[in-house]
Amino acid sequence: MTEVDLAVIGAGLSGCSLIGRLQQLGSDLNIALIEAGRGPGGRAATRRRREQGGWLLNHGAPGFALSDSIPESMEALLVPLRSAGVLQRDERAVLALDAQAGLSPANCPEACPDGGWWHGIPCMASICEVLLDAPGSMQLSRQFETRVRWLERRQDHWLLKNEDRSWCLKAKRLVLSGTLLAHPRSLKMLAWNDVPLRSAVEEGEDVGLDAALSLLQHSQAEVRWNLMVDLGVLALNGEQLPAQIWLKDAAKERWKVERLVLQPQSDARWGLVVHGLDTGEAITPESQGRLLAQEHQRLVELLPELLQGLPVVSAALDQATPLGVMRWGASRPLDHPLPKELQWCPTSAVGFCGDWIEGPGFGRAEGAILSGVNLAEQLHADR
Repeated sequence: MTEVDLAVIGAGLSGCSLIGRLQQLGSDLNIALIEAGRGPGGRAATRRRREQGGWLLNHGAPGFALSDSIPESMEALLVPLRSAGVLQRDERAVLALDAQAGLSPANCPEACPDGGWWHGIPCMASICEVLLDAPGSMQLSRQFETRVRWLERRQDHWLLKNEDRSWCLKAKRLVLSGTLLAHPRSLKMLAWNDVPLRSAVEEGEDVGLDAALSLLQHSQAEVRWNLMVDLGVLALNGEQLPAQIWLKDAAKERWKVERLVLQPQSDARWGLVVHGLDTGEAITPESQGRLLAQEHQRLVELLPELLQGLPVVSAALDQATPLGVMRWGASRPLDHPLPKELQWCPTSAVGFCGDWIEGPGFGRAEGAILSGVNLAEQLHADR
């Protein structure tokens, strides 16, 4: 059985920021990163196509906002990314779409943050990839396409196992960068009969963990159904396309869509991602396939209406190829942020990071990165 000092579940921005900052601090920990997806990125993941070389479509977050003033520790993590050209400002326009499909410059804070939009080059997943490859003396192993189902807390270590227990890992400390293993939504979404972290540590054994789990039990998050589309080569003739089109409130209500994202490809093709809002039906293993097909059809049928204000894109719909829908079960937390003082529970040697931690950037990528940085510094100080 493999043994490590620290197991990090989830390779999104927060988990990768945690690992990247530990490297910067000179940590010598032996770390295992476990991720259910094919690679790092989480909600900043990128869709690649085996049959289309060079195709990179950011099907989750197309970028993120950064405040004008961020902590020095977080800035230290981002400076190498900027210097390497991996993290860059996105200077393309951001537009607003009204309920009559009219376009105008966006002016709401969510669409036009004060610090501007930053994105990964060549894709969003590149940010997480570079964070994980940061130089240092730390040992890092990566286990992708592995979903942790079972957690056991022994006297001085954790045991992590997949669904059929064919894979097992032993770790002195554990960090969850997502809420699935600690939140009751796993009971319906995955048809589990328990919340793994709650089953691993009985109530009353760790007061701090009890408080964290009690708070998370009441937290809610948004669901997204993101349609991915290959638009092909567009006849732009010098026309500049916007980076994003955010729907105004009345338009959101009409079409149940949050925004449209347009991403150029390396071979002159364009990709489109439609961020569809949840329509309210509970997601279960039994309903997921039907809901994916339902949302795919719904969003594809909306494209002519949504894009009529961009004739060059609308004209390409006949040649466009829908690439499926990506479901984000918790795309953004809405309430009950986890207080920073509960981010690390020393009695059980378990910690948390993600955009659901209390503080600046709650519910946004900035908060996810900051939470990873803060937890890294705490773990390094307590080593």
